Amino acid sequence: MIFKTAAGISFVLEKGINDSLEVDQVAGTLQQNIFSKAALATGRIALMALAAVMVIAAVHPDVRSSVRGTFVKDYRTVVSTAKGNLAGDSRLFTVTKIKTRDSMSLEIFETLGNGQQKLVERIALADTRDGYFDFNGQATNLAIDDIDGDGQPEILVPTFDNNLVGRLNVYNFDASSKTFNKMIR
Repeated sequence: MIFKTAAGISFVLEKGINDSLEVDQVAGTLQQNIFSKAALATGRIALMALAAVMVIAAVHPDVRSSVRGTFVKDYRTVVSTAKGNLAGDSRLFTVTKIKTRDSMSLEIFETLGNGQQKLVERIALADTRDGYFDFNGQATNLAIDDIDGDGQPEILVPTFDNNLVGRLNVYNFDASSKTFNKMIR
């Protein structure tokens, strides 16, 4: 016997004792095959769309950051610390370089007489990537040193921008305003 499905698929069934039962089984199998082919085609389209999104996310930095931001949890990590007398008097300061998911910053603490730390200033860095530089023969990502020869140490903070261009950010303490200012040359 030759049968035709609604989708136009023909099949032959040899005459047997349970013809109607066999026809139902064959028709059910064909229907499952048709649905599995449709599901396979839908899956392929979805996979191709996902691949296109991944290529765009890999190539475009803003999209990449946005996609990464959806999957990466917020965090706050102390990257480095340095201590020194930044005011030119007997006060000791602790400078902490902080990295979060979206930014980098400096937190400057003054050590009080009882040993406690008081937050003096928080400085947001323009660049979001940590950097290192050779300081007195050692790689470091935060240093305190007098680089302009005025007798007062400065904070040296290397970073990289989104194009991986390195920058050395230098901050000094202004005694009149009691704040830390970025030195620009």
